[in-house]
Amino acid sequence: MKCVMAWWCKLNHKARLDTTIAVIGLGYVGAPLAFALAKHFRVIGFDTNPKRIQDLQHGFDEHTQEHFVPPKSLHYSNTQQDLIQATMFIIAVPTPIFADKTPDLRYLDEASKIVGGVLKKGDMVVYESTTYPFCTREYCGKVLQKTSSLVLDRDFFIGYSPERINPGDNAHTLQTITKIIAASTPQARQRMERVYGSVVDSLYVAPSIEVAEMAKLIENAQRDLNIAFVNEVAMMCDRLGLSANAVLEAAKSKWNFLPFMPGLVGGHCISVDPYYLSYILQMCDYKPKVLSMGRLVNEQMPTFLAKKLSSIAQECGLVVSKSKVLLLGLAFKENCRDMRNSKTPILRKKLKKYGFKVKVYDPLIDRAQAKQMFGFKPLKSLGHKKFDIIVLLNAHDVFMDIDLREYVCAKHSIFDMKGILSYATHRL
Repeated sequence: MKCVMAWWCKLNHKARLDTTIAVIGLGYVGAPLAFALAKHFRVIGFDTNPKRIQDLQHGFDEHTQEHFVPPKSLHYSNTQQDLIQATMFIIAVPTPIFADKTPDLRYLDEASKIVGGVLKKGDMVVYESTTYPFCTREYCGKVLQKTSSLVLDRDFFIGYSPERINPGDNAHTLQTITKIIAASTPQARQRMERVYGSVVDSLYVAPSIEVAEMAKLIENAQRDLNIAFVNEVAMMCDRLGLSANAVLEAAKSKWNFLPFMPGLVGGHCISVDPYYLSYILQMCDYKPKVLSMGRLVNEQMPTFLAKKLSSIAQECGLVVSKSKVLLLGLAFKENCRDMRNSKTPILRKKLKKYGFKVKVYDPLIDRAQAKQMFGFKPLKSLGHKKFDIIVLLNAHDVFMDIDLREYVCAKHSIFDMKGILSYATHRL
């Protein structure tokens, strides 16, 4: 609706220190937000995970593997009673999906009940978690009202500001991205402007909470569809005997061609958010066609890759049942430790069904956590191992420092999913 520059909404020092904000959920979104806000306000960083709280109290962020000095105005806690002193609550918890691709709102429900248990008249609750239109007002608002026995927009207020943090991206930070904000009343929106305006360079005021919710979903759905298109381009080119990499490079010479690359679409946003949008639309008796087909194409990519690698093995004169494959990258994207919804385990499983002996290597991830999540433990190091096929799935910076030719057998394939290795023997 309008852009608001942060400079006009600066608060005086005393007013800021008199405000206490609680950030609920200290993951890759909540932790940096709490740290940034603590430069201007008293902040309580709350998480139900005791180890996470202990690490942050000692100035260590497991997600980024960085050490820091916590500001004196920032207090970390997993005790609900500590939240009573807050007058604004910002909820930033995960919103995954169930196996049937429907929204899993359990974290959102739990966080809302925790806040509802300490909510007072005049307080405000802001949600940053990605969710479908009307969820913040109709679902979360009702949980808050039921738990607190207060009335929305009379006793307390709600707002929505969808997170836009991009893990592993040092260019687009909390401060530099434009932050969408929306609230249940004009006065509540002004409170959000004052708070968020202190930590970001630019705000965009949406006309309603529902507009902000929908905007977040289509941001990520658009990216999912763009990747789905080039993934299908890769499948079409493979059928025609053409190099998808060469075709896309040629197409990029046109000024308005969007330069997306084929790949495995995982993570907690891009591969999840379209299902949230599909869910609410189907509740309204509308089945999205393009959105659904994009998801279908991206979900088929591991199957396509496994078949492609089987063909490459035969082309190289390899016996599939005796061939050792190395998959490079278990995180869902480059320069990131997050393994949520990674498609590498799916590709691994499909390759093993072909008969390949498959290993996975990713020096950025927690191997014990990977074992817990996926049932297998990735390699600790490459050592002096040799492989018949090496597949670059993630363009981690650390992989760029490795000459993969040192780890292949005489008959081999170095398959470059990212199109960045000059010495790769195979690409899409």
